[in-house]
Amino acid sequence: MGVEQSEVLQRITRVETKVNEMDKKLDRAIAAHETAVEALSSARLAHQRLDKIEKTIFWLETTIVGAVIMAIIKFTMEGGK
Repeated sequence: MGVEQSEVLQRITRVETKVNEMDKKLDRAIAAHETAVEALSSARLAHQRLDKIEKTIFWLETTIVGAVIMAIIKFTMEGGK
């Protein structure tokens, strides 16, 4: 085998090694992307649950305030008795 052939073989080997390393990095990047998509989906679901809780608390507070106001009105209409 000539010197040129040996040099070409070494370069091809280096290119193969780099391609394999890039392939591994691509696999890690794909896995990271999938994890990010799952995290985003989970965050959206958590946000929706918090919105529902927030709405429930708002209506509960509104109902309590309304009941207190009605009790005050009733109390004053009965002459404070």
